Amino acid sequence: MHIIVNLQPLLTPLTGIGYYTRELTRELVQQDSLTLEGVTGRKLETLTPEHPLLQITHNAEQPHSERDHPAWQLARRYLRNPLTRKMYRWLCSQRLQYNIKHPDALYWEPNYILLPWRGRSVVTVHDLSHERYPEYHPAERVRFLNRHLLESLQRATRINVVSQFTANELQALHGIAPERIDIVPPAVAERFFLPPCETTAMSLRQRYQLPQRYLLSVGTLEPRKNLATVLEAFASLPPAEQQAAPLLLAGMQGWGSQTYSEPVQKALLRGTIRRLGYVPTADLPGLYALAQGFVYVSLYEGFGMPVVEAMAAGTPVLTANTSATTEVAAGAALEVDPRNKDAIRHGLQRLVGENHDACIAAGKVRAQQFTWPRSAEQLLASFKRAVSESAPTSKHN
Repeated sequence: MHIIVNLQPLLTPLTGIGYYTRELTRELVQQDSLTLEGVTGRKLETLTPEHPLLQITHNAEQPHSERDHPAWQLARRYLRNPLTRKMYRWLCSQRLQYNIKHPDALYWEPNYILLPWRGRSVVTVHDLSHERYPEYHPAERVRFLNRHLLESLQRATRINVVSQFTANELQALHGIAPERIDIVPPAVAERFFLPPCETTAMSLRQRYQLPQRYLLSVGTLEPRKNLATVLEAFASLPPAEQQAAPLLLAGMQGWGSQTYSEPVQKALLRGTIRRLGYVPTADLPGLYALAQGFVYVSLYEGFGMPVVEAMAAGTPVLTANTSATTEVAAGAALEVDPRNKDAIRHGLQRLVGENHDACIAAGKVRAQQFTWPRSAEQLLASFKRAVSESAPTSKHN
């Protein structure tokens, strides 16, 4: 089977979709029964396990001095700009239309919107938050998805989602027949299950100036992650409780202005709330494992990979009792109403003040159900279903 993958999610510092794309592609290139090509704006090229974009040491995961290199900043601005992104998509389309040597290939789009392609295709939809909560996204992103997603869903031979929750959303919002949908969840790498050695722990504590006890939150800093409410809840704790376990925020700045109340500003000045910025993936397992608790109370998630990563690291999790995070946690986390500041405040106190041995054990068991080889098997099964189905008709072209 010949597979073509759109590699655009790997061209800037990796977030959730980028990790998903890379890890599944890394699994696929090891399958003897598959031949993979990756499409970028530059060229269509054969993929092997040694391909630079598939390496764990990819620039997006290097220390801050390298990641903040002007070339990476330019790449991020280029692919975020609507006009240049449109040009990039056009270039990729040209690669598919004129450089293709395998007209019967199957095209996998891991990021919502199919490029023009006349053959069979599989598209991955991670969530529909832009429809449920358009105010949580930049207006241009919402317009782009609203303009292209429906056509993409109609043209795709099969549709992949990352959770049953997202499958239900597709059925509710777009009337997609359940038999067209396959669930291919993200997974957690083995390194998250390994506790940091003493040397690694000491290095992390020095590099990030970690307190002895702390709460951790990981994710792009944007409105959908609900950090404003989490910060307000934490800042409402007595100063002694804040000092006992400060809240550390790891993640790139997303979109939207960040304005803080006076209590939050005071906590930032005291250092009981602290922003770590983008953290290289090599440091994440240790940061999870050393934390007293993990906080991920998003308003809307299609999956919520950090929840599983924290569980794998043996850290108790506080998450939302809505959208996909409650499905992913499966009873192995503390769950609260993400819109209720008092409920979050109480949850934070429980993370610090209670024994969570049973929760930790259940979380590790739950996390072990999400592996990249298993997810790759589910993706490959979806590919096989797509290949066995009728070729797209002209109305899909």
